[in-house]
This record gives sequence, structure tokens and C-alpha cells, in this order.
Amino acid sequence: MKHTNNQEWNPGTIKMPVLFIGHGNPMNAIERNSFSETWNELGKNLPKPRAILSISAHWLIHGETKVTAMEMPRTIHDFAEFPNCIFL
Repeated sequence: MKHTNNQEWNPGTIKMPVLFIGHGNPMNAIERNSFSETWNELGKNLPKPRAILSISAHWLIHGETKVTAMEMPRTIHDFAEFPNCIFL
């Protein structure tokens, strides 16, 4: 597998990049625009990760730290007034 700088990628030899990417407008999930095109390019050019750490600033829990660790966590929608296909 080729790394973005054309180096051959072997697990343990080249570190995966750390990315901070805000989700932006929910419509980015269904529209073709510069935001979604960049996501597609990242998917084509980065090696497949063994794990993904996602941190959300949308949860507010007073006095505690909570961790979700499951294969398919349920989606919590904090928005409305978008096409139904966004909520599937």
C-alpha cells in the first residue's frame, strides 16, 4: 500500500497522521462539495487504520467522564430541519 508521500506503508514503520476534522454542516454527508471531496481524497490516500479515536464535544455531563466503547454506538442527532436521509 502506498502512503501519501509515495512511501510503501508497513504497519509499525510509518506513523499514521493525526487529523482534527470538524463535521461541518450535516448536508456535507449527502452533498458533493469541497468538504466532501476532501474526505474522499483522504480515504483514497491514507492507509487503512487499525483503530479510530473520535472525540465529540457535543456531550455535556456534569461532574463525570463517560466513555462509549462499542462497535456501533447509537447516533445522537443534535440538529433538525434537514432531509430525512440525513437521519437514517
